[in-house]
Amino acid sequence: MSLQSASDITAPREIVPVPQPAPSLTEIAYRRLEEAIVTLSMRPGAVLTEAQLIDMVGVGRTPVREALIRLAQQGMVEILPRKGVLVAGINAIDIMAALDAREVLERLIASDAAKRASPSERIEIIETARAMRDAATDGDANAYMRLDKELDTAVAAAARSPYATRAVEPLQALIRRAWYHFERRDDLLPAAAHHMVFAQALATADPDAAMAASDALMLHLRAGLLATLARD
Repeated sequence: MSLQSASDITAPREIVPVPQPAPSLTEIAYRRLEEAIVTLSMRPGAVLTEAQLIDMVGVGRTPVREALIRLAQQGMVEILPRKGVLVAGINAIDIMAALDAREVLERLIASDAAKRASPSERIEIIETARAMRDAATDGDANAYMRLDKELDTAVAAAARSPYATRAVEPLQALIRRAWYHFERRDDLLPAAAHHMVFAQALATADPDAAMAASDALMLHLRAGLLATLARD
């Protein structure tokens, strides 16, 4: 068998991110309702009518209903026939269980993103983490949490692991909701530092470092929430 010359060997192709289509009305309704639930604009235990939700979201009845079905499947709301929806409560058992599952999924996503991200995606991840650090420095919790979600979205796109990312999304939302519920504003700067280390590992295409940084971030979240629960 003859050896190939260097000119015969094809270099591995760069993974090019696939352009994402514009979000559907159902996706818009879902994102707006999820944000309202996570940020506690829709208070835990509140009952809202379909008409109130349509007015809040600004889209029609069908997209809102489809979004509510998705949120109900994720445990964020309970649909009450002929009454509306009940916003789910927040409890420590659910939060800790979500962290257990999230830790495993985040390690897989981190490893995949470190291996598969395109150069432009690595830049986006680093820039988002830097913006989170700036928001933390300014004490802007709402901007920080929006950027946190943007970072999760960017990492998910880079990982190209759709089953893992779909499974982790509601867990990420639950932890953000707990953050708002327990008002952990003193954690902005430490958490931003962990996200920066995580982003740098992805940017340098180091799967082992990315998994270690993901584990450290989950440990930080767990320790902070446990400390808050102990105080309360």
